[in-house]
Amino acid sequence: MSVSVHHPASSVRQLCMRLAAINRSGKRLLMCVADGVALPLCLVLAMMVITGGMPPWPAALLLTALSISALTIASLYGAALRQLEQRTLILAGMALGAAVVALYLLTRDGAVARIPGPVLAMYWPLAMLYLIASRAGMRALLRSLLHQQVPPPTDAASRRLPDFAPEQLLGRAPVQPDSALFARCVRGKNVLVTGAGGSIGSELCRQIAGLGPHCLHLVDHSEFALYTIAQELRARWPQLVLHAHLGSVCSERMLERVMHGAAIHTIYHAAAYKHVSIVETNMVEGLRNNVVGARNVAAAATRHGVHTCVLVSSDKAVRPSTIMGASKRLSELVFQAAQDDGAGVTTFSMVRFGNVLGSSGSVVPLFRQQLQQGGPLTITDAAMERYFMLIPEAAQLVIQAGAMAEGGEVFVLDMGAPLRIVDLARRMIALAGLTERTPRNPQGDIDIRYVGLCPGEKLQEELLTADGAIPSRHPRILCMKEQALPAAQLDQYLELLLVACASNDRWLIEAMLKTIISEFTPQTGVRATDSEAALRRLRVPPLAAVPPVAIHAS
Repeated sequence: MSVSVHHPASSVRQLCMRLAAINRSGKRLLMCVADGVALPLCLVLAMMVITGGMPPWPAALLLTALSISALTIASLYGAALRQLEQRTLILAGMALGAAVVALYLLTRDGAVARIPGPVLAMYWPLAMLYLIASRAGMRALLRSLLHQQVPPPTDAASRRLPDFAPEQLLGRAPVQPDSALFARCVRGKNVLVTGAGGSIGSELCRQIAGLGPHCLHLVDHSEFALYTIAQELRARWPQLVLHAHLGSVCSERMLERVMHGAAIHTIYHAAAYKHVSIVETNMVEGLRNNVVGARNVAAAATRHGVHTCVLVSSDKAVRPSTIMGASKRLSELVFQAAQDDGAGVTTFSMVRFGNVLGSSGSVVPLFRQQLQQGGPLTITDAAMERYFMLIPEAAQLVIQAGAMAEGGEVFVLDMGAPLRIVDLARRMIALAGLTERTPRNPQGDIDIRYVGLCPGEKLQEELLTADGAIPSRHPRILCMKEQALPAAQLDQYLELLLVACASNDRWLIEAMLKTIISEFTPQTGVRATDSEAALRRLRVPPLAAVPPVAIHAS
């Protein structure tokens, strides 16, 4: 026969859990009942201390009723008093003082047994001591037995999250670089990285610096970002010949100054605006920076006889639905046209990324910040999914793509199956040592909240616009060549796009983008048939229909 032993601590814990589960109104009612018993007892205790005996019963009954009235006033501060802030303590003390004065005035005429002033003076500190001790004691008990369950805002802001590697969020093994390819366009070469201070650009610089280049040139329009990466590289590789250039790739003169006499062998063009929502609401600057920058870099590479020029693109360039995605597809078309033009010795190629974990545009920094603040984690849709890669994987892909390129290819990393954003959020919650708050687990730590899709946002992203992707020399890197526009026609289109940008007319800009990129699906519903109307508004005759150049994978 077995005998179960019920431990007293377990009963106390269960009682505390039941108390914690009571809603706010119920807790306030319990507090009123407890104070309604304790505050009159404080008055009796004060009488006994001062007079050495019990008060007359009629007076005690009256004082009990008056004490309960005082409790009603004090209970208005009950919820705030749990935090024991100085302001709320002062308010509660004033309310209790008012009750004491009311007791004195009501009893001094002798209608009932008179309460001596010293008794009332003793009652006030006793009652205050009870109010503070009862709230603080209950809070400490709940903390120690339940380990807050939900930290108050003041604690959530100061919570220190444990560090965890991005690899723990990836859901697959990182792709290792091919050492035979890795250094081909870097070792002993003069290398230029644009956007060198960004997430991808700075990692490119680190990878390149470790491969022994002859000279490394950095370009960025952010002074702080450029200074930060330059200082890091000089500290880690003191023998590295390094030149940091402050300026925008939209400036042809700046690029000419950088490249004149530098004998650049390899360019990695990572400079771009990439935040979808920012570019969507600042479309003119987004298009100018990304498209004009790509055109300037490609032209400078051709003019100065650069051997290899690699564009860092995005999966959002595939059937784009946003201005940012369209700007990246246009940048790809610029590099494809530069290759097709064949005016120089430069080999142009492009690399498309999925979401890069830990980069400034990734959801990971956002989720970390939201976890730090106690939640909720905000997700657009439960079905949202993305391809993910690590920052080192992204930089290594760019370097290896340049080594494998024969001209005009698009390279993508085989990143396996896409990852649902909600699964990523839950993984981060678990790695932080917390639990998700759900209807089944109402005592969880962190909520996940769905906020709806942003304009132009897709539930799933793609990496390829056409069929026929083939393996490359690296087993996890795919290669394909897509249709391109002839350089002369693309130049005409881009000039017209810049005219449209000068008008800041969204419909006109999107109509021109639709003219250039047939698969573009803008938010205003511009159709392919609107292209002629756009051209008429620009006061130019319709362009001659020139079929795209079909470039097939080699």
